[in-house]
Order: sequence, then C-alpha cells, then structure tokens
Amino acid sequence: MVKLASLLIAAASALAAALAAAATSGVTAPTVDVDALVSYETRQVMSSGVTRVDTWQERLVRRGSQVWTERLLPPASHLDHERESVAEHMGHKHFNADTSARWLSLGPNGKVEVRFVDREHKTVVSVPSAEFGTVGFDGRFDGAASIVPPSVALSMKPTSGTSPQGRWLADRSDGWSHRVLWSDAKQLAMKVESQRDDGSIRRVVSLRLLPASSSRSTNAAPPWQALGGYTQKNYDDFMD
Repeated sequence: MVKLASLLIAAASALAAALAAAATSGVTAPTVDVDALVSYETRQVMSSGVTRVDTWQERLVRRGSQVWTERLLPPASHLDHERESVAEHMGHKHFNADTSARWLSLGPNGKVEVRFVDREHKTVVSVPSAEFGTVGFDGRFDGAASIVPPSVALSMKPTSGTSPQGRWLADRSDGWSHRVLWSDAKQLAMKVESQRDDGSIRRVVSLRLLPASSSRSTNAAPPWQALGGYTQKNYDDFMD
C-alpha cells in the first residue's frame, strides 16, 4: 500500500481534484455490506522507454463504518519476507504497511481512525492523521469504502454503454481521463479506468464480488473482531 502509493495517489488525486467541490463534505458510512476481490494494474512508460507493469490484489471487507483491505501475497513473496525478517532480527524496528492489513473506522464526528494489522507479529498499529500520507492513505474514508468517493462518481457524466454491474460515468480534466463503472445497488465502483492524456500512465481497478465472509446472517465475524491478544502500538513507536 506504500511502495506504489505515488502512482495510486496520482491517479486517485487527479480524479478527486477534478470534482473536489462536490466531494469534501457529508461523508457517511455505506449501508450495503461488501466482500470483494480488488485487482489493480498500473502501466507506466518510463523515461528509459521501458514500460513498467505492476499488478496486485486485495481483499475488501466493508461493514458500515468499518473498512478492511488486505493485500493477497503470492507464494513467491516469501523471498522478500525472509530478507525483511533478517533485518528485523538485526535490530531494526519492523512495520510494513504494504503487507499489513489496513483497518479504517469512521467516527460519528466524521474523523477517520486508521490502524494497520500485522498478522505475523500480532500487532495493531494506530496511525495519526499527520502520518496518513506516509502510509499511503489520502484521508478519504469514502474513497476506501467505495473505491471512488460516491460524491465524485455521481458528479461525473453518464456515457454510452451498458453493463449488468452498473452504469458507466466519465470525466476528463487536468490531463487525465477517467471512466467509472458505478453500482448504485452496492454503492461501489465496480471498475475504474484512469489514464494520462499523454499515455504515460494507465491504471485499471476491477472488483469481483465474493460471498459474504462475515454476513450478519452467519456466525462468521469480520476480520477486525478476530484480533484478541494482539499488541496495540502507535506509529510513533516505529520512528527513529
């Protein structure tokens, strides 16, 4: 969630900035529960002429004022993990926001509480608002909950084309073009396509809905209710 934050925030910020006046107030928690697999692909043409492609997936769990996102790590990622473990044992403080789950809570006052959950070390790390950018969070609960803030998506222009998943909306400004497949039923962007007009960066976000892993009608609990025994820490504990 951090190593590629500059690209993600560049595309997301361009979309949000284009319609900022419509997107800065009145944030409320979604009323529809969502479990989804979110796939990301970013293509960037480097100054060397090489095209860099980054792909990854996350699990999304949304329950009202609570949003949980967690990177899905492929088996090969254990090689990097081994190197990180060596550094940790050599005395370095350990906190990896890329591989830790992110848990957001929207308070009644509209403020967002940000915590990262390190499953391996059974640690929950609270992040102050001053450090949101450092961990790759833009401060928008509605963006995290719906992929695109609803006020932004609904201020975009309808486009041609239909989909059983929702309706296509589009915007073009500040050197970027955006298309959003918006589901009114799910209060969620099912697909987002963003591209710089010069073709140097293209980003696609796609969602696949999953069976509810923690539906209110089952005995399963959402992931933030399974943190008993985890150590509670503050982000400052990992700063030199």
